[in-house]
Amino acid sequence: MLDVKKWERIQRMANELTRQLQLRELEILIELDRVCKEENLTYFLEGGTLLGALRHGGFIPWDDDIDVLMPREDYNRLIDVFREGKLKGYHLQCIETDPGYWNFFAKLRKNGTTFITKEERYVKSHQGVFIDIFPMEGIEREHAEGIRKCDFWQPLLRSVLLRRVHMTVQGGSGKKEIVLKMLKGLLAPFSNTALQHFGTRFLKSKPKQAADAYYRAPITRGDKEMNRVWPFEKVYPAETLKFEDHDFPVFHDYRWYLEQLYGNTYMELPPEEDRVTHEPWKIEL
Repeated sequence: MLDVKKWERIQRMANELTRQLQLRELEILIELDRVCKEENLTYFLEGGTLLGALRHGGFIPWDDDIDVLMPREDYNRLIDVFREGKLKGYHLQCIETDPGYWNFFAKLRKNGTTFITKEERYVKSHQGVFIDIFPMEGIEREHAEGIRKCDFWQPLLRSVLLRRVHMTVQGGSGKKEIVLKMLKGLLAPFSNTALQHFGTRFLKSKPKQAADAYYRAPITRGDKEMNRVWPFEKVYPAETLKFEDHDFPVFHDYRWYLEQLYGNTYMELPPEEDRVTHEPWKIEL
């Protein structure tokens, strides 16, 4: 039987490591904020990061990642900023900078660090501590025909890309697994870059003056159930919230956004069994 004091010590060490990881990610967010201010780029805290800012004044205690949103034109400009050498000490990982990358969004990683989850232990690309940067597409709400196709293709293609880099994909079984294996074979001649461009071609981002809402494509099939169309009047003008004693931009109606994402009980703490983090394989901070 496990000694209670030993278990408490293990838990304390795990909590301390999570906190160290959070603070390293905060450094990355502060650097992103600096560059965005210098280059006049727009971004917003999103998801659990925004919820943490409002409910906890910083990280949700058990959360171990940071998520932000960027309009597509600013996202593309950030890639140029990285290529111009203005993000020293960091690696902006996306399909444009890393042909072996498997996601439809970017990760800003800190050089000289390591954060590898169990399912990513066989991946050979940059595995530094990171924050996620999700592009938002400018759309006209009345003419968003591409959304349904993106909702179908992006999660499917991402599963194929994950298998290419030998990552463990949860929930792959039965007919879905058979389809994915067939797709992997059929798509073998195509590069990761070609597949990613195919996954986004259904929805051409419109410049702000021609759009009235933002849309974020789903990352997983479960993500499709969320409302990911945000009218400009809910987004602008941006507000700011404190996150770990720093001011960061958020949607104008951030409470509406959180209710769309989590329901009207978002300020309540979830049950302890739902307070989960990523399963680390290797961490070097």
